[in-house]
Amino acid sequence: MKRGIVLLVIGVLTIWTAPAAVAFKGKVTVGMREETPSMDPHLILTNTATNAWRWSYDTLLNSQAGTGKIEPWLAEKWERLSASQFKFWLRKGVKFTDGAPVTSEAVKLSFDRIVNPGNKSQQAPFWRLFSRIEILDEHIFILHAKEADNGVINRVARFGHIMSPKAVGMEDKAALSRTTFGSGPYILKSWTKGHSMVLEANPDWWGNRRYPNRPKTFVVRRIQESATRAKALLAGDVDLINDVQDQFVPQIEADPGTRIAASPSVRIMFLGFFTTHGGPMADRNVRLAINHAIDAEQVCKTLLGGRCNPIGGMYHPWNYSGHNPDKKWHGYDPEKAKEHMEKSEYPQGFKATILGTVSSFPADKATCEALPGILKKINIDARCQPMPAALWRKTFTATQQQATDTQQQAKEPTMYYMGWGNSQGDPASPLRAQMGCGGAWSGHCFKDLDQQTEKAAATAVPRQQQLEFEKAMDMAMEKAMYKIFYQVHDVYGVRKDLEYKARHDEMVFPWEIGVK
Repeated sequence: MKRGIVLLVIGVLTIWTAPAAVAFKGKVTVGMREETPSMDPHLILTNTATNAWRWSYDTLLNSQAGTGKIEPWLAEKWERLSASQFKFWLRKGVKFTDGAPVTSEAVKLSFDRIVNPGNKSQQAPFWRLFSRIEILDEHIFILHAKEADNGVINRVARFGHIMSPKAVGMEDKAALSRTTFGSGPYILKSWTKGHSMVLEANPDWWGNRRYPNRPKTFVVRRIQESATRAKALLAGDVDLINDVQDQFVPQIEADPGTRIAASPSVRIMFLGFFTTHGGPMADRNVRLAINHAIDAEQVCKTLLGGRCNPIGGMYHPWNYSGHNPDKKWHGYDPEKAKEHMEKSEYPQGFKATILGTVSSFPADKATCEALPGILKKINIDARCQPMPAALWRKTFTATQQQATDTQQQAKEPTMYYMGWGNSQGDPASPLRAQMGCGGAWSGHCFKDLDQQTEKAAATAVPRQQQLEFEKAMDMAMEKAMYKIFYQVHDVYGVRKDLEYKARHDEMVFPWEIGVK
């Protein structure tokens, strides 16, 4: 009986590994809000770019749509030798599109390129514990971490795209940014910046038989405005669009040729505070008052059509550790809100600014604009400043700098409404980036939380690590560092003649699109 099972597994691996001449079906055009700044998968870090790289570059592992379960990809299997050593077996017979074989050496060169200080990769902080790749043979290697790093398996399903050795040493960096040198399912054929990309199915991809109905041609059009994307779908100019705003859902559902595909996602929406400024935002009672004054459930129903789920912190269900579905954040309680405001140092209220984005997150502008009316009930005279994402980021950074410059304190208390995705499922990521001292997206500096974060990240035993990460988030809640709103849904508009299931991680993978 055991011999039969082994033979069955080997057969499945053979089907996955062997390239196949598959008659791909037609063309699919996708309308997306943003385009990647570069097709070089190792140096920058944006959500849109991380999505686009997977079209042409394989990662070692993959995260299944919806479930987030980690499955084999370029590596056909793996083993956790310890919390700091992970062994991988690459598929045999796989080639890059330039003809070079995919080997352990290619993996080593790709990872070394990310962590090389000279490349100044924005992804390097994710690999701060990375030590080296130990090559055992052409297809087997061990990834070593400097200390316990249980996030490796999730991380290699999201980052660490494997690049051909022929490209790694290229002096023409511009060519690396506009061309593809991977072993993945699609090959970039043309790219008109700011307009569209055209990719063709790789006839030699190892996974062709697994996805026989994927499109032969995959076209990505940049359509920034939500209304324009919806109109393009309804007119038949595109086949699929992302980031569908709630007001366009009824039109798409009513059209006989289109439908909505949605799924709870990794994105968690919240209101943050610049506590490092001093003043009202540094007063815990003020932050608790704001937490209890906002009815997030009502905002969800009113502005997002109910397409969001309550959540008890910054950990979504696909984090490798830390998420506890029974946890709850500070809820809506107007009486508690008034009590905390009266106990604060600012019972008479104050003026404040809320930095908000426009069309970056579901109902972001509408939510920001609703907050002043809500906060007025606890004597906070707030004004919403909605702006495009690029300007929002510059304004956020400038406000951070004001907070650390004793000669130039912010003119008034500042809050910010945004979402955090954490698609790689690393629970240390929101703690370091959103809450830590010096975090790129942090308005805080609580050293005791930083210490707990690093303790949790370095804990080797998974069960104990879960408790340590929960403790870190409990500390963030006790400090009322944010007002957590909810976990939003990814909402897509799709032509009905396509088979498509929305993913949980905000990615759109063309091989998961079935052409009928």
